[in-house]
Amino acid sequence: MNARQPDGQALSAIYRRAVGKRGIIASAHPLATRAGHDVLVAGGNAVDAAVSAAAVLGVVQPMMSGLGGDTFVLVRSGVTGRIRSINAGGPAPRAQSLEWARNAGLRSLPDRGYLSASVPGAVAGMCAAHQHFGSGRMELRELLDAAIHHAVDGVALTPSVARFFAQNIELLGASESARKAYLDGSDSPLEGRTLRQPDLGRTLDAIAKGGAPAFYRGEFAERLVRCSASSGGLFALEDLAEYECDVVEPISLKLERGTIYTNPPVGQGVVLLEALGILACCEPVSGRHVPALRTHRMIEALKLAFADRNRYLGDPRFIDNPVDRLLSDGHLRARAQRIDDARALSGLEESWRSFGDGDTTCLTAADVQGNVVAYITSLSTPFGAGVVVEGTGVLMNNRAGRGFTLEADAPNCLAPGKRTMSTLHTYIVCNESGPMLAGGTSGGDGQPQWNLQILDAVLNDRVDILDAIDRPRWELTPGTDPAHLGQPFEVRMDRRVDPALVRYLTSLGHEISDKPLGMLGAAQVIAIGGDRSLIGAADGRADGCAMGLD
Repeated sequence: MNARQPDGQALSAIYRRAVGKRGIIASAHPLATRAGHDVLVAGGNAVDAAVSAAAVLGVVQPMMSGLGGDTFVLVRSGVTGRIRSINAGGPAPRAQSLEWARNAGLRSLPDRGYLSASVPGAVAGMCAAHQHFGSGRMELRELLDAAIHHAVDGVALTPSVARFFAQNIELLGASESARKAYLDGSDSPLEGRTLRQPDLGRTLDAIAKGGAPAFYRGEFAERLVRCSASSGGLFALEDLAEYECDVVEPISLKLERGTIYTNPPVGQGVVLLEALGILACCEPVSGRHVPALRTHRMIEALKLAFADRNRYLGDPRFIDNPVDRLLSDGHLRARAQRIDDARALSGLEESWRSFGDGDTTCLTAADVQGNVVAYITSLSTPFGAGVVVEGTGVLMNNRAGRGFTLEADAPNCLAPGKRTMSTLHTYIVCNESGPMLAGGTSGGDGQPQWNLQILDAVLNDRVDILDAIDRPRWELTPGTDPAHLGQPFEVRMDRRVDPALVRYLTSLGHEISDKPLGMLGAAQVIAIGGDRSLIGAADGRADGCAMGLD
């Protein structure tokens, strides 16, 4: 009897879920996953694999990440069991001050162009990961070989990447450098078209040979400063030459099922931890509305956590971040008491300035030695600043324009050399036996929300990680009614959400938006069993792919 041919969804799941004894990797693109897998086969560890995969992602998904972006990484050492965070968010140029903005008559920073960009941190983050946590068996050149090959020889565009090009064709067409790098005379890159980026290949090759100094003190830095100056930007050579990323302790929260570790500010992992802590302080629920009530409580906890983020958090080099207080039992219990199971919060005394939707790419990896990596890297919004540094193939981020406020008393106010609060963060979950889970997702302010929903599904409902990724999602966003100081809130729903849940939330006063979630929220998760078995799951909302090494 012949085996039943799997349908499209089942066939997709075959490539999106993998198991391995010696290694596992999951990313948002098959070529990136393959590059990381090849590194594991060659004897590299999980960090080596993650660096290689991240470099490839910047080539094959140029709208999401790349050398001109920023990066946050969590690494769990298999030798020491210690978890460290690499925070590679870049600062604003030193000439970009609040006084400058006022003199220029700006009410906010531009969304695109060189004035929207911060110093790229991705290369420093990549090199720090390799230097501090790599296996020592593989040179940076070996790890970047796949990315260089794909940039020079070209890659065929997947349907999802081609869609992003089509949706952003006006942005790319408005910049001569972006047109030359991506459009090559065509109206819009289509599915299957080969995208070649020889200039990017040369920049990657220079980094492979010279490491971070080749980027921050070499030809790229000089070209960036020239292009910036010619377009009204403010970058100086010193902004790049003096940049270093941080390798620091993560922040964490201990819960009944494990301890969750995440990236500290300027990453926004504190939002995830605070929401989890608030929920842990709520009374247990029972009855037929348990799943719906849990959803209501998650939405309310996120409202409160986001409000705290915008009220208190910023670059720790400039302000004191009260993370310990925000995650203290007293604060979490006080926040939990504000949740009314019968009614939705319609506003808060603290305003929530959203960083909005964004697109990013995340990957996870683990190996038999116990090394675990959750790696997220981004240009902020699709195609970032929309400008490519001439002759380098490097697309710049727009993190500063999207993140900073020009309100002088705000903790996240623009200042020279300051880093904006970032939406980026990942997580690793450990119990007394060691690591259990690692993951992250794209999606701007959706990141802590979707991470929360996945962790709730795995830790509380105990579902398989791929099932948790594939579940319908919702997203809390600020409303548009200016009548309330704290802004009302809207909830966007995946169209697959049970209508009964929508009715229940509506009955509590939640405003359910008719705006779709779209393609946001490509999560990658790995699970580590008590027997050290490795399972990886990748999101079908992107071109997710997981591979294991037996």
